[in-house]
Amino acid sequence: MAIKTPADVSLAVNGGTAVRSADNPLPQVFPRYVPESAYDNVRSVLDGGVASNLIGRFEEAFAEATGTKYCVSISNCTAALHSLYAGLGVGPGDEVVVSPITDFGTIAGIVAQGAVPIFPDVDVRTGNVSAETIAKVLSPRTAAIVAVHFYGLLCPMEEIVTLGRSKGITVVEDVCQAPLANYSGPTVKGKSGSLGDVGGFSFDAEKHLTADHGGAVTTDSEEVADRVRSFALSRGAVTHEGYGRKHETFGLNYRFGQFQAGLALAELGVLEEQNERRRQGAAHLSSRIDEIDGITPPYIPPGSDHIYWLYHVRLDPDQFSCSVWDFAEALKAEGLGANAGVAPYYLVPDSHVFMQDKAHVAGRSGWPWDHPMNEFAKDIEYSADMCPVAKEHVDTTIRWGWTDKHAAEDIEDMATMFNKVAEYYRV
Repeated sequence: MAIKTPADVSLAVNGGTAVRSADNPLPQVFPRYVPESAYDNVRSVLDGGVASNLIGRFEEAFAEATGTKYCVSISNCTAALHSLYAGLGVGPGDEVVVSPITDFGTIAGIVAQGAVPIFPDVDVRTGNVSAETIAKVLSPRTAAIVAVHFYGLLCPMEEIVTLGRSKGITVVEDVCQAPLANYSGPTVKGKSGSLGDVGGFSFDAEKHLTADHGGAVTTDSEEVADRVRSFALSRGAVTHEGYGRKHETFGLNYRFGQFQAGLALAELGVLEEQNERRRQGAAHLSSRIDEIDGITPPYIPPGSDHIYWLYHVRLDPDQFSCSVWDFAEALKAEGLGANAGVAPYYLVPDSHVFMQDKAHVAGRSGWPWDHPMNEFAKDIEYSADMCPVAKEHVDTTIRWGWTDKHAAEDIEDMATMFNKVAEYYRV
């Protein structure tokens, strides 16, 4: 069946009739589905006078779901990743190799620990790092490799984990966009967050598993889990018999809440089913996008899983007379959704100005290049030039929030939107 051609082929952005009007919008991420058990969990906290063990129950359930031995729940995803780096002992003198296309939360903890973020390039098809791109930027100072599962697409973990093990370097997964995604390689297999040495998760409102705010760290290392708990929950304190509490290391208060745990525990029970619906809906759209010249649907490498926090397409600029920005605006007007757009701000070395403006922060404590152990960092020039393939990826990509609510007719209408805009602007 061919992609449907609308009766009015003039673009809505130019005054034509939209494929989906405001009276008949596509399903959006919000409002979120809240299982009935979430109400029961929250009620139990209230009935107990805000006394509950829902945090412990959630951590046990999440560790089991991810196939890890330990889970430490944290107040939010940025805090989870910071706690993770602290638990690994990352600090001044260390480099952390991290995906260049990610959110500030991925690098905030690196900078807070006084370490230096190093950005490899990516696979232009996926926007994710690979073992090949990572290997080019490793040094004797590399303390960790952070693989960000961007869009909800798992990085090629077989090769990345093999590289990390061969060099004795810890492999971290930023799983904020891909909870309970599956990976199947020859030696590396399992759920996201269990594939490397330690994983960091987000349970923020817009994420697949939501607690409104929240995050977690997963690992098989009891030592790392204990260090994360000490840093994030007890603020570095240890209770000594006959004395009381001593703060033996620096730490912060990044504690999760019982109400959040009750919501997250309920959402965990439906996550696998929702993930499967996201996969099926996205596969349907990808099959239709494949029919449109000049537009490429997401590429999923062998062994990887994609659970679509974002759906994205790449445009061939040579086939269209408009910019990627104009193409995205036309899609919004056709009804794709207000959050559809391009994402140059995800390119960290280009968008995080404080990393580029070293003169502005000169003399301040806390920035990696100010610490005497990081003398080497003064020669690093953070810009898009350090990862040109990543720049190409974000400059040719349109992405938007994906949901498991999409019915078949919604997806067919999305395909119509793309085909309508593509034909209008086709060279």
